[in-house]
Amino acid sequence: MPRLMFVLLAALVLATGCKKAPDLPVSGKIGAFELRDQSGKTFSNADLRGKVWVAAFMFTRCPTVCPRMMRTMKKLQEQAKADGVPLTLVSFSVDPENDTPEVLRAFAKKYDVDLATWSFLTGDYETVKRTSEESFKMTMEGKADAQASGFGIVHGSHLVLVDQDMQIRGFYQTKTEDELGKLLEDAKSLSK
Repeated sequence: MPRLMFVLLAALVLATGCKKAPDLPVSGKIGAFELRDQSGKTFSNADLRGKVWVAAFMFTRCPTVCPRMMRTMKKLQEQAKADGVPLTLVSFSVDPENDTPEVLRAFAKKYDVDLATWSFLTGDYETVKRTSEESFKMTMEGKADAQASGFGIVHGSHLVLVDQDMQIRGFYQTKTEDELGKLLEDAKSLSK
């Protein structure tokens, strides 16, 4: 009897000490895309298979939400690295006509990001628009000319968490530290 009691007590301690990863809903699946990264190299959905990653849609001349998204993603990159969470970041330019690989590279340098785990993508407008709307379910409208301020471009402002099987597991706002913490915790749970 004492042995059975010990086994039951040990099982109870182990069960309460181990946290189960939260069940994150699947909100869609990322389809195929092929774009170019900040180095001008081809980058496709195949480069992300098997990785937990976060996507954002932005453009370098954006005067409104994009600077905040960049600062949030920079914090996310730093915190993931500090916590040992293998996380890849991907920023899709919604202004591919102006955001060339050279422009994206300079933009990444401005924010001092680690390009080993963060890619900036550009390509033809229709591919980016299709990827935004069909895969990520995020609106993308308008085009800016080289002289415009960029206010004519409308795009999603959430960060999107994607798992190793290219399934969307969450949408996160960039306005609060709580959302950043939740995103990092969810990414950790997917990485296990």
